Amino acid sequence: MLKTKKSPGFVRIGLFNLLVKTAVAPISFLFSFLVVRYLSSISIETFGVWQYIYVLITGYFTIPADLFSSITSRYSAEGKNVGGIIIINALAGSISSFAYFLLIPTFMHSAGYNQPIYFYTAILLIVLIYLNRISGSIAIGRSPRLTAISASGFQIVRLLSAIIMMFYLNLSINAVIFAYSLGYLVQIIFNLTFVNARLGIDFKVALSAVRKSIVFIMNYVQLMIEATLVWVVVFIVNSAIPVSYFESALIISNLVGWSQAATDGLILKLQESRDPKLIEIAIKFFFTTGGVFLLIIFVDGERLLYVLRPEYVSSIYALIVLSFSTFIRSAYNIFYRAIYMADESLAVESKGEFRGYTAKLTTRNVIISVMGVSSSLFLLYLFKYGNVYKISPILAVIISLALLVNSLGMFFSSYSISKRIYGFNFPVKEVIVSLVLSVISSLPFIGLSKVRVIEQLIIMLEMTSLALTLYIALSYIFNPYARDLLHSIFREIKNFKL
Repeated sequence: MLKTKKSPGFVRIGLFNLLVKTAVAPISFLFSFLVVRYLSSISIETFGVWQYIYVLITGYFTIPADLFSSITSRYSAEGKNVGGIIIINALAGSISSFAYFLLIPTFMHSAGYNQPIYFYTAILLIVLIYLNRISGSIAIGRSPRLTAISASGFQIVRLLSAIIMMFYLNLSINAVIFAYSLGYLVQIIFNLTFVNARLGIDFKVALSAVRKSIVFIMNYVQLMIEATLVWVVVFIVNSAIPVSYFESALIISNLVGWSQAATDGLILKLQESRDPKLIEIAIKFFFTTGGVFLLIIFVDGERLLYVLRPEYVSSIYALIVLSFSTFIRSAYNIFYRAIYMADESLAVESKGEFRGYTAKLTTRNVIISVMGVSSSLFLLYLFKYGNVYKISPILAVIISLALLVNSLGMFFSSYSISKRIYGFNFPVKEVIVSLVLSVISSLPFIGLSKVRVIEQLIIMLEMTSLALTLYIALSYIFNPYARDLLHSIFREIKNFKL
């Protein structure tokens, strides 16, 4: 096993990644804002078609890229040679790209959009996403703080290249595809250059990863089931416009997903110790810091939608539902990672992986998703009639509700299994207090003033700062863990030396 000095503490890793990712969050939002404004200025349909392409790629054709992610993170944390997994992952990416290539005519017909160049250019995204996912999995297993730095590089390169290709070269949807591609390329190079992991080729480990990754297939069958909602709604109304309303809310709700950075160090720390206290700390830390991201959605969600495009304000209810869904699913990852790190059936030398804890969890998740998606498909059919612009916000909420139902089911299912494995105590008080304080702190600052974009952004900054100050103050009073966390941060600052 790879010998290294003891890694930094879990909370230190989480704070570092949270702070770095939060620092570049404005860059991420600015990119999304420019993309929405630029493509929507061409037509709302153009933005909808880009999101349709992106959902097809990430919802179907790059799902196998994630198959190796969890097991690769575990093997990387254990100091195994993971270079062979990269090779196999690249091969899977080539097969997936070819399958997408053959189906492009069908996708174009479904969207009613006869511009093949954009669909074909997107093949570049498939290849790079495969390489990016596997390099990121290796990094999070050995050097979790590196993932925050490489993600920052991705955001910066993606924004700068997008500005050039959208507003100087006017490449329409291709501008966004090329910007993503350059950002992914930088992230891949950074992860593989600086990661503290074994990149040697060991086909015993690689073939074991292939075999064990089959356990995770059900996890991605679930994502494919959820992605079905997007193309089904396009098929039902024969328009990508409802997708624009849903994706505008999804873009903003992705901000909540940044809270997951708080638990980036969990895999590495669980490899060092199976202490149940790690799970308890992860839950407390996640909900305490994650409440900040929910607060931002409550305070600025409507304003952010308005900045993207005034019509998208009607997606506010979809945004609220999606934000809770994203938050719960991020919390689910605490239990999910804890389960596959403790699952002995996933070790390189072991067998019987389909009878292990991870296989049981992923199978349950698929059943949950079938139930949630089926219910939403029924509602989609009932509400399909009427003017497409009027029904689009309603359809966006229906799609969002399916994701929320699935996220809640996944959370409670993974909690019950991980509780059985580790026997930790769930910190109910810290969880409830954090959620309640997030809502209370945001209430005085909710409201939309329809002013110019620059003024809107200034208002957002002011309202968020005030709400955040109130949240921290109330957390200090009512949340014992938040109080201890703040004291620790102050001590670190006081003792900091250049």
